[in-house]
Amino acid sequence: MLSRLVRVLLALTAIAPLSVSLAFQFARSRNYEWAVLAFSLCLGLGLLARTIIGVASARLETLQIDIVKAKSADKEVIGFFVAYALPMIFHGQASSPDLTAWLFAAAMLLFVLWGTQSMQVNPVLGVLGFHFYEVDTGGGVTYLMITRRRINNVLTIGQVVQLSEFGLLEASREKQGSDR
Repeated sequence: MLSRLVRVLLALTAIAPLSVSLAFQFARSRNYEWAVLAFSLCLGLGLLARTIIGVASARLETLQIDIVKAKSADKEVIGFFVAYALPMIFHGQASSPDLTAWLFAAAMLLFVLWGTQSMQVNPVLGVLGFHFYEVDTGGGVTYLMITRRRINNVLTIGQVVQLSEFGLLEASREKQGSDR
């Protein structure tokens, strides 16, 4: 399993598109240095998300799993993007972004992420080609599973790595073959 710190970092990468919204607001107010910094933050968070998933896939122990039901959760990614676009739409033309408000919101998010065990859909991973599924196991536990492929048959899911208490990553085919 990922450590709490790495799990929180992975969850924070989901705000990467929000930094695009922030960069847009800075650019509109002609504060280009901050706009470039905000956009660079987006790229850095995207790279961090990909790195965490890659390292988890390569290094965490694979587990056999008995999945009895899977439901796509990809639609939740759209909700994230709508929420990230709202500040661009409703923010006044003349004013610059309120960094104090953004930092306060970020601190609240950190507090919530640190205190919860949940795993959520990450729009950055969605853009990178990952899909999200709510999966039910034979033991009656529901997980959020991240995978590169579309799941049409739950019997094709063989092994996973556990990212958090309720978060799974489907093990790569290469890793599944090497663990047998």
